[in-house]
Amino acid sequence: MPRKYVPPPLELVKSRIEELLPPTAKEEIDSGTIVVDVRDPERFEAGHLQGAINVPAGESARDAHDATYVQAIEEAGVGPDDRVILVCGEGNRSARVADALQNEHDFKHVASIIGGSKLWNELGYPVEGEIAIGDEEAETDLEGEEDNT
Repeated sequence: MPRKYVPPPLELVKSRIEELLPPTAKEEIDSGTIVVDVRDPERFEAGHLQGAINVPAGESARDAHDATYVQAIEEAGVGPDDRVILVCGEGNRSARVADALQNEHDFKHVASIIGGSKLWNELGYPVEGEIAIGDEEAETDLEGEEDNT
């Protein structure tokens, strides 16, 4: 019987990573820190933080656990010793990616933006396009854990 991937509780993930409020993240991004949007390409194309690059992490950030994801991050210009700020719709998927990069792939300077692109946009910080967050973008600690048999 195949084992089903069950992501760790979101509270545990967030306790293990660095999270930044949007004002702090903006200061770092304005100073040249790379920001990676981990949402699906369609969401990214509709609207994203100004200057962000897109490296999608899949549902519940499942792809972030694979070596191919690390390769994609590195091809985007971020190595294990570089500072990188991750963002998603509301800050949950990016937290999961930060946790995977830090605790499975030995990235040393990873952070996730609290509230994601939704809060960033609500604060009036620069975006390209229009940030749209719907129910399908809401990421919960139970996402991906439902029984699909």
